[in-house]
Amino acid sequence: MNITKEKTVAEVVSENMGADHIFSKYNIDFCCGGNVTLGKACEEKGIAFDKLKAEIETVVNIISNDTNFNEMDLNSLIDYAQNVHHNYFSEKIPLILQLSLKVAEVHWQQHKEVVEINNLFNKVISELNEQITTEEKKLFPSIKKYIEQKNTASIELESLTKTILNIENVHKQTRDEFKDIAKLTANYSPPEDACNTYKSLYVNLQEFEQKLHSYIHFEKHILFPRVLEN
Repeated sequence: MNITKEKTVAEVVSENMGADHIFSKYNIDFCCGGNVTLGKACEEKGIAFDKLKAEIETVVNIISNDTNFNEMDLNSLIDYAQNVHHNYFSEKIPLILQLSLKVAEVHWQQHKEVVEINNLFNKVISELNEQITTEEKKLFPSIKKYIEQKNTASIELESLTKTILNIENVHKQTRDEFKDIAKLTANYSPPEDACNTYKSLYVNLQEFEQKLHSYIHFEKHILFPRVLEN
Protein backbone atom coordinates (compact mmCIF):
# COMPACT_ATOMS: atom_id res chain seq x y z
CA MET A 1 0.00 0.00 0.00
CA ASN A 2 1.98 2.98 -1.32
CA ILE A 3 -0.04 6.15 -0.67
CA THR A 4 1.94 9.33 -1.30
CA LYS A 5 1.10 13.01 -1.84
CA GLU A 6 2.33 12.73 -5.43
CA LYS A 7 -0.16 10.01 -6.38
CA THR A 8 -3.36 11.12 -8.06
CA VAL A 9 -6.68 10.55 -6.37
CA ALA A 10 -7.65 8.23 -9.25
CA GLU A 11 -4.51 6.13 -8.76
CA VAL A 12 -5.17 5.77 -5.04
CA VAL A 13 -8.74 4.59 -5.69
CA SER A 14 -7.57 2.16 -8.38
CA GLU A 15 -4.93 0.63 -6.11
CA ASN A 16 -6.87 0.66 -2.83
CA MET A 17 -10.34 -0.87 -2.73
CA GLY A 18 -12.47 1.13 -0.32
CA ALA A 19 -10.57 4.42 -0.71
CA ASP A 20 -13.55 5.81 -2.61
CA HIS A 21 -15.59 5.75 0.61
CA ILE A 22 -13.05 7.98 2.35
CA PHE A 23 -12.88 10.39 -0.57
CA SER A 24 -16.68 10.58 -0.62
CA LYS A 25 -16.65 11.34 3.10
CA TYR A 26 -14.52 14.43 2.46
CA ASN A 27 -16.22 15.37 -0.85
CA ILE A 28 -13.04 14.70 -2.83
CA ASP A 29 -13.86 14.05 -6.47
CA PHE A 30 -12.29 10.73 -7.46
CA CYS A 31 -14.00 10.14 -10.81
CA CYS A 32 -14.04 13.01 -13.33
CA GLY A 33 -11.64 15.10 -11.23
CA GLY A 34 -9.46 12.20 -10.18
CA ASN A 35 -6.30 13.43 -11.89
CA VAL A 36 -5.45 15.86 -9.07
CA THR A 37 -2.67 14.77 -6.72
CA LEU A 38 -3.54 13.59 -3.24
CA GLY A 39 -1.46 16.37 -1.73
CA LYS A 40 -3.37 19.04 -3.67
CA ALA A 41 -6.73 17.46 -2.83
CA CYS A 42 -5.86 17.56 0.88
CA GLU A 43 -4.78 21.18 0.58
CA GLU A 44 -7.98 22.18 -1.21
CA LYS A 45 -10.20 20.46 1.37
CA GLY A 46 -8.16 21.50 4.41
CA ILE A 47 -7.43 17.90 5.43
CA ALA A 48 -4.14 16.72 6.91
CA PHE A 49 -2.51 14.26 4.51
CA ASP A 50 -1.45 11.88 7.30
CA LYS A 51 -5.03 11.76 8.61
CA LEU A 52 -6.47 10.98 5.17
CA LYS A 53 -3.79 8.37 4.49
CA ALA A 54 -4.45 6.66 7.82
CA GLU A 55 -8.20 6.49 7.16
CA ILE A 56 -7.65 5.02 3.71
CA GLU A 57 -5.24 2.42 5.07
CA THR A 58 -7.70 1.49 7.80
CA VAL A 59 -10.64 0.95 5.45
CA VAL A 60 -8.47 -0.95 2.95
CA ASN A 61 -7.32 -3.29 5.71
CA ILE A 62 -10.91 -3.86 6.82
CA ILE A 63 -12.25 -4.65 3.37
CA SER A 64 -11.41 -8.11 2.13
CA ASN A 65 -10.38 -7.49 -1.44
CA ASP A 66 -9.74 -10.26 -3.92
CA THR A 67 -10.16 -7.96 -6.93
CA ASN A 68 -7.00 -6.82 -8.68
CA PHE A 69 -7.98 -4.91 -11.80
CA ASN A 70 -4.43 -4.93 -13.12
CA GLU A 71 -4.53 -8.72 -13.36
CA MET A 72 -7.95 -8.83 -15.07
CA ASP A 73 -8.32 -9.03 -18.85
CA LEU A 74 -10.87 -6.94 -20.74
CA ASN A 75 -13.54 -9.65 -20.73
CA SER A 76 -13.22 -9.93 -16.95
CA LEU A 77 -13.45 -6.14 -16.55
CA ILE A 78 -16.62 -6.11 -18.63
CA ASP A 79 -18.07 -8.88 -16.48
CA TYR A 80 -17.21 -6.82 -13.40
CA ALA A 81 -18.98 -3.76 -14.83
CA GLN A 82 -22.10 -5.80 -15.48
CA ASN A 83 -22.16 -8.02 -12.40
CA VAL A 84 -21.20 -5.35 -9.86
CA HIS A 85 -22.17 -1.93 -11.18
CA HIS A 86 -25.03 -2.60 -13.59
CA ASN A 87 -26.66 -5.08 -11.21
CA TYR A 88 -26.48 -2.57 -8.35
CA PHE A 89 -28.25 0.08 -10.42
CA SER A 90 -30.96 -2.29 -11.64
CA GLU A 91 -31.71 -3.32 -8.05
CA LYS A 92 -31.52 0.12 -6.46
CA ILE A 93 -33.15 2.44 -9.01
CA PRO A 94 -36.78 1.23 -8.56
CA LEU A 95 -36.58 1.68 -4.78
CA ILE A 96 -35.22 5.22 -4.93
CA LEU A 97 -37.67 6.24 -7.64
CA GLN A 98 -40.51 5.07 -5.40
CA LEU A 99 -39.14 6.87 -2.33
CA SER A 100 -38.42 10.06 -4.26
CA LEU A 101 -41.91 10.23 -5.76
CA LYS A 102 -43.61 9.55 -2.42
CA VAL A 103 -41.60 12.23 -0.60
CA ALA A 104 -42.30 14.74 -3.38
CA GLU A 105 -46.04 14.03 -3.27
CA VAL A 106 -46.34 14.19 0.53
CA HIS A 107 -43.84 16.89 1.55
CA TRP A 108 -43.74 19.37 -1.36
CA GLN A 109 -45.66 22.09 0.47
CA GLN A 110 -43.34 22.20 3.50
CA HIS A 111 -40.14 21.40 1.56
CA LYS A 112 -40.41 22.55 -2.03
CA GLU A 113 -36.92 21.28 -2.87
CA VAL A 114 -38.15 17.67 -2.82
CA VAL A 115 -39.94 18.24 -6.14
CA GLU A 116 -36.71 19.37 -7.78
CA ILE A 117 -34.83 16.47 -6.18
CA ASN A 118 -37.36 14.05 -7.65
CA ASN A 119 -37.10 15.67 -11.09
CA LEU A 120 -33.30 15.65 -11.03
CA PHE A 121 -33.09 12.04 -9.94
CA ASN A 122 -35.48 10.98 -12.69
CA LYS A 123 -33.31 12.86 -15.19
CA VAL A 124 -30.18 11.10 -13.90
CA ILE A 125 -31.87 7.72 -14.17
CA SER A 126 -33.08 8.37 -17.70
CA GLU A 127 -29.52 9.23 -18.79
CA LEU A 128 -27.97 6.40 -16.81
CA ASN A 129 -30.37 3.78 -18.15
CA GLU A 130 -29.67 4.94 -21.70
CA GLN A 131 -25.94 4.69 -21.05
CA ILE A 132 -26.21 1.21 -19.55
CA THR A 133 -28.30 0.06 -22.52
CA THR A 134 -25.64 1.44 -24.88
CA GLU A 135 -22.96 -0.47 -23.00
CA GLU A 136 -24.92 -3.73 -22.82
CA LYS A 137 -26.17 -3.69 -26.41
CA LYS A 138 -23.40 -1.88 -28.27
CA LEU A 139 -20.16 -1.05 -26.47
CA PHE A 140 -19.40 -4.28 -24.59
CA PRO A 141 -20.23 -6.58 -27.54
CA SER A 142 -18.09 -4.35 -29.79
CA ILE A 143 -15.16 -4.53 -27.37
CA LYS A 144 -15.39 -8.33 -27.28
CA LYS A 145 -15.56 -8.44 -31.08
CA TYR A 146 -12.55 -6.14 -31.28
CA ILE A 147 -10.62 -8.44 -28.95
CA GLU A 148 -11.54 -11.51 -31.01
CA GLN A 149 -10.23 -9.76 -34.13
CA LYS A 150 -6.94 -9.36 -32.27
CA ASN A 151 -7.20 -5.56 -32.32
CA THR A 152 -6.75 -5.33 -36.12
CA ALA A 153 -9.93 -3.46 -37.01
CA SER A 154 -9.05 0.26 -37.04
CA ILE A 155 -12.62 1.18 -38.02
CA GLU A 156 -13.94 -0.73 -35.02
CA LEU A 157 -11.52 1.11 -32.72
CA GLU A 158 -12.68 4.45 -34.11
CA SER A 159 -16.29 3.49 -33.37
CA LEU A 160 -15.36 2.35 -29.85
CA THR A 161 -13.56 5.62 -29.19
CA LYS A 162 -16.58 7.66 -30.28
CA THR A 163 -18.95 5.62 -28.10
CA ILE A 164 -16.63 5.96 -25.10
CA LEU A 165 -16.43 9.75 -25.54
CA ASN A 166 -20.23 9.94 -25.62
CA ILE A 167 -20.48 7.88 -22.43
CA GLU A 168 -17.90 10.09 -20.70
CA ASN A 169 -20.06 13.11 -21.56
CA VAL A 170 -22.99 11.37 -19.86
CA HIS A 171 -20.72 10.67 -16.88
CA LYS A 172 -20.03 14.39 -16.49
CA GLN A 173 -23.68 15.29 -16.87
CA THR A 174 -24.99 12.81 -14.29
CA ARG A 175 -22.19 13.72 -11.91
CA ASP A 176 -23.06 17.44 -12.14
CA GLU A 177 -26.76 16.68 -11.63
CA PHE A 178 -25.97 14.70 -8.50
CA LYS A 179 -23.95 17.65 -7.22
CA ASP A 180 -27.17 19.65 -7.48
CA ILE A 181 -29.06 16.92 -5.61
CA ALA A 182 -26.44 16.99 -2.85
CA LYS A 183 -26.85 20.77 -2.52
CA LEU A 184 -30.65 20.53 -2.43
CA THR A 185 -30.46 17.90 0.32
CA ALA A 186 -27.85 19.86 2.32
CA ASN A 187 -25.46 16.96 1.75
CA TYR A 188 -28.16 14.42 2.57
CA SER A 189 -29.15 15.94 5.91
CA PRO A 190 -32.93 15.46 6.32
CA PRO A 191 -34.95 18.23 8.02
CA GLU A 192 -36.00 17.83 11.65
CA ASP A 193 -39.59 16.97 10.70
CA ALA A 194 -38.56 14.28 8.20
CA CYS A 195 -40.47 11.00 8.38
CA ASN A 196 -38.81 7.60 7.98
CA THR A 197 -39.48 7.55 4.22
CA TYR A 198 -37.88 10.99 3.88
CA LYS A 199 -34.80 9.85 5.85
CA SER A 200 -34.59 6.62 3.87
CA LEU A 201 -34.61 8.59 0.62
CA TYR A 202 -31.62 10.68 1.70
CA VAL A 203 -29.67 7.64 2.91
CA ASN A 204 -30.27 5.85 -0.38
CA LEU A 205 -29.48 8.91 -2.49
CA GLN A 206 -26.15 9.35 -0.72
CA GLU A 207 -25.24 5.69 -1.22
CA PHE A 208 -26.31 5.90 -4.86
CA GLU A 209 -24.10 8.93 -5.47
CA GLN A 210 -21.10 7.09 -3.99
CA LYS A 211 -21.79 4.04 -6.17
CA LEU A 212 -22.21 6.27 -9.22
CA HIS A 213 -18.83 7.88 -8.54
CA SER A 214 -17.25 4.43 -8.18
CA TYR A 215 -18.81 3.37 -11.47
CA ILE A 216 -17.60 6.49 -13.29
CA HIS A 217 -14.13 6.04 -11.83
CA PHE A 218 -14.00 2.38 -12.86
CA GLU A 219 -14.90 3.16 -16.46
CA LYS A 220 -12.91 6.38 -16.86
CA HIS A 221 -9.69 5.25 -15.18
CA ILE A 222 -9.69 1.46 -15.51
CA LEU A 223 -11.91 -0.02 -18.24
CA PHE A 224 -11.81 2.63 -20.98
CA PRO A 225 -8.03 3.25 -20.89
CA ARG A 226 -7.49 -0.51 -21.15
CA VAL A 227 -9.71 -0.63 -24.26
CA LEU A 228 -8.02 2.33 -25.96
CA GLU A 229 -4.47 1.20 -25.24
CA ASN A 230 -4.96 -2.06 -27.15
